[in-house]
Amino acid sequence: MVAGLAVLLALTSYALLTYALSRDVGSDVSAYWEAAERLRTGETLYAAGAANAPDLYRYAPWFAAAWIPLTFLPREAVTAGWVGLMFAAAVISLLPLLRRGPSGWAALTIFAPTQIEGAIYGNVQPLLVLMLLWGVERRSGPLWIALSASLKAVPIVLAIVYAGRGEWGRAALALGLTVLVVAPALLFDLSGYSVISGPRQESLAGISFLLFVPVASASLVATWLLARTRFAWLAGGLAMILTLPRYLDYQIGFLLVGLGRRPGSSRRLP
Repeated sequence: MVAGLAVLLALTSYALLTYALSRDVGSDVSAYWEAAERLRTGETLYAAGAANAPDLYRYAPWFAAAWIPLTFLPREAVTAGWVGLMFAAAVISLLPLLRRGPSGWAALTIFAPTQIEGAIYGNVQPLLVLMLLWGVERRSGPLWIALSASLKAVPIVLAIVYAGRGEWGRAALALGLTVLVVAPALLFDLSGYSVISGPRQESLAGISFLLFVPVASASLVATWLLARTRFAWLAGGLAMILTLPRYLDYQIGFLLVGLGRRPGSSRRLP
């Protein structure tokens, strides 16, 4: 039975990795690059477009502003460098699984291809996962949650872990910082902002709102109830996935925020 499971995991990993490697390298970089150029030239930051258009920007303005200096460099070089950085972030975020024994190695066969897929696209997801994995238990945790939430929204649910532990100040700080970094978006024309799912982006919210609400709510309650246990961040990672308005394969990487932590460790780091 163990041998059969190993073969099944290997085949699944091979299929996922083959799919990941067939993706267009750096395709998501267009969204960041084009947004930075529009911001630089005074055009509309949140330009309307198809739900899956490569230049459709959905993030907070600060991220586009951070890309402005890069638009003065050769685009091909920036794309290659960014994809390389995302690949490095993907690999580093996976390393903690190696110390979890056979269960971690089994998880690696699933998470490695999906993290690599996000990196190949040049999507910020691998870096975001690494920031959360590294930062949530640190004193600076609210800042990392806020920055992540300004890019993908759902990381704000991790503040529930702080609240569930009675760390109300940290929970409030995470929420306040998120509002602070997202609020500048209100200074821009948001009529072109889209949360509509495109192909391969369907989530429970798009399939059935009546199903999405109880499932998402249950995941948030579970995060609260498990906040003082070693499953706190794993529950938070699952809650992020279940509250997503749009879903892509590599977003399963949110689970690494919990799976990548030291077994039994729930203490805040320096």
